Amino acid sequence: MSVNLEHFHFIRPLLLLLIPAVFLIVYFLKQKASAQSAWKSVISPHLLKFLTVSAQNGHAQKLNSGLLLTLITILVIAVSGPSFRQKPVPVFNSENAQVVLLDLSLSMDATDIKPSRLERAKFKLIDLLKRTDEGSIGLVIYAGDGFVISPLTSDANTIANMVPTLSTAIMPVLGSRPDKGIEKAIDLLKNGRHSNGQIIWLTDGVDEEYVDPIVDSVEQSGYQLSILAIGTEQGAPIPLPNKNGFLKDGSGGIVVPKLEVEYLLDIVEPLDASFVKMTADQSDIDYLESQIDWQAEKDNPADEQEQKISKWIDDGYWLIWAVLLLFTFKLLRNSGQAMLGICLVLLTSGLLPSSNSYAAESPPGSSNSDATGVETTSENQSEPPASPSLTEQLSQGWKDFWYTDNQQAVSAFREGDYSTAAQKFENEQWRATSEFRQGRFESAAQQFSSGKSDKALYNQATALAKANKLEESLKTYEELLKNNPEHEDGLYNKKIVEDLLKQQQENKEQQQDKEQQEKDQKDSEQQGEQDKQNQQEKESEQEKEQQNQQQQEQNQQKQEQKEQAEMQEDDREKSEKDQALEHWLQKIPDDPGGLLRRKMYREYQRRGRKQKEEKLW
Repeated sequence: MSVNLEHFHFIRPLLLLLIPAVFLIVYFLKQKASAQSAWKSVISPHLLKFLTVSAQNGHAQKLNSGLLLTLITILVIAVSGPSFRQKPVPVFNSENAQVVLLDLSLSMDATDIKPSRLERAKFKLIDLLKRTDEGSIGLVIYAGDGFVISPLTSDANTIANMVPTLSTAIMPVLGSRPDKGIEKAIDLLKNGRHSNGQIIWLTDGVDEEYVDPIVDSVEQSGYQLSILAIGTEQGAPIPLPNKNGFLKDGSGGIVVPKLEVEYLLDIVEPLDASFVKMTADQSDIDYLESQIDWQAEKDNPADEQEQKISKWIDDGYWLIWAVLLLFTFKLLRNSGQAMLGICLVLLTSGLLPSSNSYAAESPPGSSNSDATGVETTSENQSEPPASPSLTEQLSQGWKDFWYTDNQQAVSAFREGDYSTAAQKFENEQWRATSEFRQGRFESAAQQFSSGKSDKALYNQATALAKANKLEESLKTYEELLKNNPEHEDGLYNKKIVEDLLKQQQENKEQQQDKEQQEKDQKDSEQQGEQDKQNQQEKESEQEKEQQNQQQQEQNQQKQEQKEQAEMQEDDREKSEKDQALEHWLQKIPDDPGGLLRRKMYREYQRRGRKQKEEKLW
């Protein structure tokens, strides 16, 4: 950065023409005000100064006019862009493009690296995304085929939000076809019209038959390949879902996938690719980043990188301090406004917290209830909240000063603080989504109802179904399908809710029939017992007494057994109905992983490929 006062100039000099224009306007306004004074025509000039207030404060008026003209002049000079410094700026912007290729074959579930190979790979992927501060980045996954999860984007946070949903269970076809994943990564870079690019491959190995196809594809594309190997040479079994044992091969033996480095090195050597094994610290990511930077410097010659232009720096913002000082001087002339002027200067310079520093954490107008008016539930709800400390008040005020409620809500939503997000979001649909993530389905459904789009109706119907309001959910699904008959998820969920309502109705009818049968049986038994008692009374009075006594004991015992059986039956039926309800509710898709799985499955069907007979891990 160079400083040379000899080169002082204005970046926008034409704006300086505003200064004489302002002076002329003020002059004509004063002349007009003087001409309009009616007292001049009837009072002698030597008496006028003693009879009018303006004449007595003539000095103050001149001072105010001069101060006003000075402030305007300084502001015009500031916006005209006074400059005497230059800053070198590169001519070429970074065009770095990266595609992360993630292996989602079943072998990535092996636990030789805790908690699993896939979970550690996802951690490394997050680290890579955090270091992407320029250029663009995309994400491709593969198992039995390759799929693009995110096209090239400059916003790495978009990809980071999808990483937690990635698992081997979302893949529509099993297997391990890294050659298909490489093809998708190359296509992604070519479609983005990038002549130079890097493919960062996170995998636990490759079969020998795919080595040559991968080498040929990367060589023809001209892109750089970097490999991060995950796993150990000892390997570990692949656990099945729900702790149902381990994956077995066709002969019944437990599959133990191992990291076979030699096949990966067969890819690295002819391509001059980067290769590193996963480490517990950041050294592996540091190595990959250094190799990528080295390749970028190699692709962009030094003479192009060093080509820079000089850009003049606008230093007009420094004059704002002079405006503030003059404005403070103007305020200090009035004793009643002295404190206000001092506070204004201190607040501007950052020496005092803003007035929002002591505001409550809830948005304005909120109370102890959520956005729908329902009181929030907590263990200490009956007690008043503890007063925040001064540090907390200043921290919250600082956030309120720099960030809007929506920005704070987005940050809280990404961190999983859905309660805060629900309070901060101004958009009702996002508030409803935050309530849904908390499991407050009724409140979420009520807020989703404010939207009239297909997405809002679908979310409202799903929330009602989760809240076990099946009839209202069905009506909402019907309204959605009336607007969009081809809505696949709506059709799928509507069928589930209809089946569930039908099941509940059948259970209700069965319960009524059973109660009626029990009532009829009870009446029949009572009638038979009465006839038997009458017959016994005719035979003898003594036998009657004995039989009555025995019968009473038997009746009491039977009644106890019957009540006990009925209670057990009721408990069993209630448990069965609860299990059926939970089973059907779990089928209603609301997780991003399920939506992503169906999307890839439809794409795989459109490709029309048939899975070959090969190993599934």
